[in-house]
Amino acid sequence: MISQENYYRIARVMPVLQRADSQLAREFQQDAVFTRIPAGKDVFVEGNRADAIALLLSGVVRVYKIGETRREITLYRFGPGESCILTANAILSQQTFPSIATVEQEAEAVKEALNSSSQPAPHGRLPGGDQR
Repeated sequence: MISQENYYRIARVMPVLQRADSQLAREFQQDAVFTRIPAGKDVFVEGNRADAIALLLSGVVRVYKIGETRREITLYRFGPGESCILTANAILSQQTFPSIATVEQEAEAVKEALNSSSQPAPHGRLPGGDQR
């Protein structure tokens, strides 16, 4: 569960939450998880199953592969307000994570697990009154 204080911090990074109706805001606060991740921690290694997409609120994560010569090859880094595209791809394609993701600078993130009990939002209900 996300505290009201953290919800406001997250909404500054995710403007869509600034326009969310009260029900969506309440559901987000109940279902999402706020976490701090220390520098040096691997959040994914090659072959891990991705079950949640996280939005970085602070810090930097480096995504890289280890080449045949054992050299590290940086694919990209992402920071505040961004998510890892390879995590999203792994979830959508139901594949394992194809590289390594390591926190370079202590990070704060918010994530919501995507599991078999997750239900899509009711048809037509997007923040700001937009229709699907």
